[in-house]
Amino acid sequence: MPTSALPLSDARLHDETVRLLVERARMAFILVIAAVLAFAVADATVNGHVLGPLLAIAALQIAGAVAGVAALRGTPSHARAVAVPLVVLSLVFISGAVSDVLSSNAYATLTMSLLAALVSAAFLPWGLWPQLVAATTIIGAGVTAFTVVQGSLAAVGHLVVGFATTGAASVFIAHAFERSRLERFRASEALALSKAQAEEEAQVASVLVRVGETLGARLGQPDMLGAVNGLARDALGCDWSSTFIWDDARKVARLAATVGTSPDVVAELGDVEWSLGSVPVVGAVRPGALLEIPDAAAQPLVPLALMRRMGVASALYAPITAGGKVLGTQIHGYAARTGPFTPRQRRLALGIAHSTAIALENARLISDLQAASRLKSEFVATMSHELRTPLNVITGYTDMLREGAAGTLTSTQEEMIARIQRSGAELFDLVTATLDMGRIEAGREVVTRTPVELRSLFAELGREVEPLIPDGVTLHWDLDVGAAMLTDRPKLKTVLKNLLGNALKFTKAGSVTVVAQWRSEVLTLAVKDTGVGIPRDALPVIFEMFRQVDGSDSRRFGGVGLGLHIVQRLVTLLGGTVDVASTVGAGSTFTVRVPATLVLRATGT
Repeated sequence: MPTSALPLSDARLHDETVRLLVERARMAFILVIAAVLAFAVADATVNGHVLGPLLAIAALQIAGAVAGVAALRGTPSHARAVAVPLVVLSLVFISGAVSDVLSSNAYATLTMSLLAALVSAAFLPWGLWPQLVAATTIIGAGVTAFTVVQGSLAAVGHLVVGFATTGAASVFIAHAFERSRLERFRASEALALSKAQAEEEAQVASVLVRVGETLGARLGQPDMLGAVNGLARDALGCDWSSTFIWDDARKVARLAATVGTSPDVVAELGDVEWSLGSVPVVGAVRPGALLEIPDAAAQPLVPLALMRRMGVASALYAPITAGGKVLGTQIHGYAARTGPFTPRQRRLALGIAHSTAIALENARLISDLQAASRLKSEFVATMSHELRTPLNVITGYTDMLREGAAGTLTSTQEEMIARIQRSGAELFDLVTATLDMGRIEAGREVVTRTPVELRSLFAELGREVEPLIPDGVTLHWDLDVGAAMLTDRPKLKTVLKNLLGNALKFTKAGSVTVVAQWRSEVLTLAVKDTGVGIPRDALPVIFEMFRQVDGSDSRRFGGVGLGLHIVQRLVTLLGGTVDVASTVGAGSTFTVRVPATLVLRATGT
């Protein structure tokens, strides 16, 4: 079988076997020449009476060895690599047997035949049958010469059996050595293949990781697909890479990004809408399957004129699919090179297309979520604004009633009006919190810093929270601030009002104290209460949106869990921090710290 028809590993084994045979046969021929020259010198000393014939035989043996070296030049076939050493060794030992008979030397060829049989078995990787032929010829020549010199086969019977056993042993040695060599070779090949596969897996994984990182870093950005096409072109070693996205509403595909394509082609492709099945941009490419065009000139799918105009010699189409639906197609190719793409290129193309599909779906989901969030924020803002209008009417008329605009109130009416005021104030705060949260989530909150007189701010807060103070609870103000603070007054007021409202809501007896003072160039505002306190395991989550310590249907305290979340968000916008310390049954302390860089010290207050 010719080498080209063998499987890849067998072809390598065949080539390696021929290489070893040629290399070792040449060494054997050199040893033969050296041995023949040594025997010629010996014959000149002890066999002068037949020196002429002996030298002629020696010359024949050397000529055979030289011819063998010449016959193995270049890259011979396996048959020649086996036949040449067989022929040379047979020639040397058969002529050696004749030499022994002429010189009456019964041991020369016989002794060398044993050595040659064993050495050839271990030295020449030619397997069982060539070694059987070699051992039979070599030892047969030695035994024949010995028998002729001795004049009787019976006289050397035991010796013949021993030499035959040695020849048989050499055959088994050759067979065992060859099997061992084949096993080592195949094990080495398997290891090399496994290593190559592992390296390829690592390379593919590395490329896909870079693609994933690029998609993640540019998710939803205009250059996302272009960056991926650049990575794909480099990873596949192609000349260009393009991405077409399918518009399901219009049933057309358009070029979304390309790298390595000439500006003229980009301009032409950018104006084209490809309908379903018009070319393999879409339609011919199915989910999970690649479409390969190894030679643009020998395919029926795309008009050759179009391929040439676009500068395409070969192309690989990979579908971008999600949920069995084609989102688009990535195409990688060459401008001049033709021929099939490698398995590695095909794997990379599918992997990159899969990562791109995930990114496109994630970008779509994020876009949908953002749209839903905007719609929700707009709805909440609109509803909250509309709710404030009737609330203002309710609270306004309640204030008028309490001030006697409709006549003097009885004590029972006073109590009822007070309850209406408290509930109205709570509802107003809830609507305000919802509006604030909507602005914050929409990113529309802008910090506008102006000088703020803190004492007047606290006085205003005191008037607004007065209706929220429960019976049996006192509100204290411990103020040590004589400064106008450069900050956003509405946001700071919202922070303090939310903390105060929270403290008053959870304090049924005792006191709520507001402490304001300077500490190490930081304005510190603390709201302390003697209320129910917060469990230790709830402290890490109380600032989360809609989080309430008691979330059960039977909870004692109202609210939707926005107040503390708004506090934290606004304090962060102001450049400060908020902390909490609490003991169940003893009360809580919320502390807000604002850096001194945001404060203008007053000089005359």
